[in-house]
Amino acid sequence: MITIDIVKKEDAREIRVVLEASFPTHAEADLVDAIIASEYYVSELALVARDNDEIVGYSLLSECFLEDERILVLAPVAVKPAWQKRGVGSQLIEAGISKAKRTEYRCISVLGHAEYYPRFGFEKAWQYGIKAPFDVPDENFLVYRIADKLSEGTVGYPASFDGV
Repeated sequence: MITIDIVKKEDAREIRVVLEASFPTHAEADLVDAIIASEYYVSELALVARDNDEIVGYSLLSECFLEDERILVLAPVAVKPAWQKRGVGSQLIEAGISKAKRTEYRCISVLGHAEYYPRFGFEKAWQYGIKAPFDVPDENFLVYRIADKLSEGTVGYPASFDGV
């Protein structure tokens, strides 16, 4: 049975294993290290999926910017290949959204699959006057509204995202 927990310091090595197994390069694992070392890391929004004692998935919501306002960005979500297509990623995303709703952040941004993220309530960012800071198809830059009213503008990412 999968349980979703907040990351503990001793999970770091296993999280890196999950990230390196889930992506073709080490860029996402390095991104997580950079976010954790930054002021934009929100420890209560870093989650792991466990099967007993084994970490099989990971998700991170950290801070980015919408003009002068701090909002959240979902990146990355990773699931060990043997556990993919079994709902682990969905559980992590849903738990992250649930925790984010109990914060003062007004939205979550994600650059992701146009058909996957809308099932969780993500909508095209352009509908709210929110733009990506780089050229990306509109259907892949999404936001999840926590507040009724969102600011308009361009999302900015902290320097920790520069290597990705």
